[in-house]
Amino acid sequence: MPKIISAPPYLRYLRYPRPKPPHLPFPIQAGNPGVAGRNSVHYFNDCREPFCITVAGVELYIITSPQDMSLVYRNTKTLSFDDFIRDLHVAFGMSSLGRGKMWDASQGKCLVHQANDFHREQLHPGPHLLSLTQKLLEQFERRLGLDDVLTTGNLVTREGHQPRTVSLYRWCADVMVPAATIAFFGEALLRVDPQLLSDFHAFDEDSWMLTYRYPAFLARKMSQGRQKNKEAFTRYFELSPKDRPGACHYVRAFEARLREVAMASSDMAVSFQLFFWVLNANAFKICFWLLTHLLHQPVTLEEIRKETEGSVINGEVDIDSLLGCALLNAAFDETLRLASGASSARTVVAPTQLRDKVLRKDTKLLMPYRQLHFQEAVFGPPVKGFRPERFLGDKNVGNSPNFKPFGGGITHCSGRFIARREVLAFVALVVHRYEVELADPSQALPRLDERKPTLGVIGPIKGDDTTIVIKPRSV
Repeated sequence: MPKIISAPPYLRYLRYPRPKPPHLPFPIQAGNPGVAGRNSVHYFNDCREPFCITVAGVELYIITSPQDMSLVYRNTKTLSFDDFIRDLHVAFGMSSLGRGKMWDASQGKCLVHQANDFHREQLHPGPHLLSLTQKLLEQFERRLGLDDVLTTGNLVTREGHQPRTVSLYRWCADVMVPAATIAFFGEALLRVDPQLLSDFHAFDEDSWMLTYRYPAFLARKMSQGRQKNKEAFTRYFELSPKDRPGACHYVRAFEARLREVAMASSDMAVSFQLFFWVLNANAFKICFWLLTHLLHQPVTLEEIRKETEGSVINGEVDIDSLLGCALLNAAFDETLRLASGASSARTVVAPTQLRDKVLRKDTKLLMPYRQLHFQEAVFGPPVKGFRPERFLGDKNVGNSPNFKPFGGGITHCSGRFIARREVLAFVALVVHRYEVELADPSQALPRLDERKPTLGVIGPIKGDDTTIVIKPRSV
């Protein structure tokens, strides 16, 4: 007989023709998939079998075990990711004609899937990633100069001479987001719309409302930011290529492919706007959390500074050397373990057996990864504390199927290589150029805003920040 999870008698177990996953008898913070997954795992006594919740009348299967996730990854026939992208195309305002062109597979692979191929060409190790990394480093080295820190008004929270008091969250955002934007699109995009990044942050702060289909009148700031960014990208693609030099391989190659099918500039804008969102929503938050934890553990910060001395020479970063710095990379992984809120979704397009359960056609499936990262048996104690050492010496921790900050399968994030490089470079430049310390040594760690659903790294609760004092290092 198939195993049935022990649960209250008011839980009904239907057979279709085998048992379907059990259904929760009450809502468990279903708004945030990561929290729903974690709380529901506790409800079912950590047995980690698939279960079902109902969100806004829609049945949603929750997969919490890494073994079941591997089965989902391997099934690309009856479990599809495409509907999620289709929904985003609609939410971002792509026309029906544009959507038809994006999904047309009559001549082979559709444009959406071709875009994934271009992503891998650009973002996986190779010459295009090397070129992109160099552009990012040039931007960081320019934007992390002392004059930039001291004259960028929205970073500084107190007037006066050095040292300065700075919002770490704003500093990370105001350096990393424009640097990545220019590295990928060249400088023309910011010339087209100098408010592009302000509008992006307004959108990103409440972007979960878009995926949850909030009406525009309830999500005014998010909707306006999204629309203004779309208009900026439309104007960018209406420029002659000679008037917007400096775009990376992915932008040039995929734009050329879209023009072959006469894609309208406004629809082209949506395709690249989605990429822009993923590109800029996560890396600066990783830097914020990583530096925050290091500032609360100054001994570890100093160890990283010593470890990376040979990787930052005369103010320039040797990225290959940084990739070999064990403690810095362990701190990166530990930050992702604590701050990642990523999930991955699938649509069940045909009845699908998952172990001894059958998932019904036209339902949704969700894999929240965050709940995997807090298993003490895998990561050791204290599982809620920042301890980079857990990733040192034991490769099984970093390679564990329970560690999924970038997802897996066909949705394994192509940006994982550039994300590591840009975060390591930013942190190394900061600790070697500046003395950085907490403005108030007693200030508490910012709280993760787990109430908001997210597709990537969780930000701090609004109003929480790390306030730092920064001054040039005496070398």
